[in-house]
Amino acid sequence: MEIRAFEIRDAQDVFSIIKECFNKIDLGMHTSSGIQIQLEGNSPEKLIEKSHKVRYFVAIQNTKVIGICGHDHERIHTLFIKPDYHHEGIGGKLLDFVLQHAKIEGLSEIRTWSTYFAVDFYKRFGFQVLNDIYLPEGKRDIGLVEMVRTI
Repeated sequence: MEIRAFEIRDAQDVFSIIKECFNKIDLGMHTSSGIQIQLEGNSPEKLIEKSHKVRYFVAIQNTKVIGICGHDHERIHTLFIKPDYHHEGIGGKLLDFVLQHAKIEGLSEIRTWSTYFAVDFYKRFGFQVLNDIYLPEGKRDIGLVEMVRTI
């Protein structure tokens, strides 16, 4: 497996991974409207737009994109691994890579908005639960857990 910077040409593959995760995995606390909001917010066009502020990295295996993760100066963003590759350590390697990158950029602390599905994963990497978050504001279509970790 190789990790490299996200490129515009990766956007459709990454969107397909995110969509597959929402279709195959119960990520917890997402209504059908919430899933639709998440998919719209991670469309290929939105990923490209967000990549101007978020440093995304992709995991590649046999020339195929199999995962994504990124960070800005506050949070980890968009950690998704193709479901066929879960439990192979790819998510951990990708998260470690992103955390090292964030540390090199001078961050001493980083947060994430985890799905309920991924809370235990993040805990294994030293993240601590802060509180629950519900989006959009005033609704409960998307339930996430805000977590923090010292880098």
